[in-house]
Amino acid sequence: MFGSDILDIAIGVICLFLLLSLICSAANELIEALWKSRSKYLEQGIIELVGGGPGSDFVSRIYNHGVVNSLFRGEYGKTPRRELPSYIPAGNFALALLSIVRNTDETKLPGNVRSALKSFRETAGNDEVKLQKTIEDWYNSTMDRVSGWYKRRTQMIIFILGCILTVLANADCIQYAQRLSKDASLRQSAVAFAEATAKKDISKDDTKPIDQIKTEIGSLEGIGLPIGWAQHPVGLKGVGSAIYEHGVGWLLTAMALSLGAPFWFDTLNRIMVIRSTVKPREKSGDEASKDPSRQPVQTLPFQPDTTGGMLSSPLNQALAGGQDNTVPDSDEIDGCEVAVTNATADEDLPAAEGGVA
Repeated sequence: MFGSDILDIAIGVICLFLLLSLICSAANELIEALWKSRSKYLEQGIIELVGGGPGSDFVSRIYNHGVVNSLFRGEYGKTPRRELPSYIPAGNFALALLSIVRNTDETKLPGNVRSALKSFRETAGNDEVKLQKTIEDWYNSTMDRVSGWYKRRTQMIIFILGCILTVLANADCIQYAQRLSKDASLRQSAVAFAEATAKKDISKDDTKPIDQIKTEIGSLEGIGLPIGWAQHPVGLKGVGSAIYEHGVGWLLTAMALSLGAPFWFDTLNRIMVIRSTVKPREKSGDEASKDPSRQPVQTLPFQPDTTGGMLSSPLNQALAGGQDNTVPDSDEIDGCEVAVTNATADEDLPAAEGGVA
């Protein structure tokens, strides 16, 4: 059972990371709803893509083109940046760019657009469909960079939120793991929650952020995780000792939360698969030990024959002097069905000719 207990402890710690990560992700969504930074990152990516500065005429023409302007209200330059679209499909961008290029003197195009179009036309030739596809790939490669900017920013925000949440909840993962190793009922609660959670698909969860935060806090209380300050009240004078006692555990928890809820959800599913293979194997091993057909075979003790130095057997005992020379049970002689009577003792046999007398 030692191996399964280790897995149950790991599952309990991962459940803690998953629930706190979901709370941090929901809090980040609330912040994003206020700041709307996605649209700002998208605008910055397009500015770097075409090579124009903020508010340049070419960038303005792209945003005000019909296939892009339909994605937001107002006009570029008059609409606040936070109200700009947070996502522009690659096909819309390519159509807007080609339309603007056809109606613009090439010498007035931004340097990036001019050099890129020259390279694209050499590759596509007169194939307009291939030219549009090349522009879409160019746009998507830049959007990959924009996604990287946004993910790094999001990870930093979640780490900061994780530090705050970890301290407020006193979520010391080291102390929690020690508690799990000693409390079997707590491990069972964590495993039961993990089994229910593994069946869900968090990517399709459309719950509002504030409702999700309430749900996850309720899950923390339902499992009975030993976190919070109710069990370990600390005054202002005890802040230093609390940091000394829980600082490392807090830091590890905050770093784990920065990995995000999807990471810990996938990890939990993998651990549950491993546990499902370990548990039946341990159970079958315990049941096999109770099978009466598999009891150890008892062996007879080794008894040397004191008369001749040979192993004691019914045949040798029958040949020994002072006993009846008839073997009591012929079945004890290997495969022989004939009873032996009047057997000659070894010392009465004549000496072999040509041998040692």
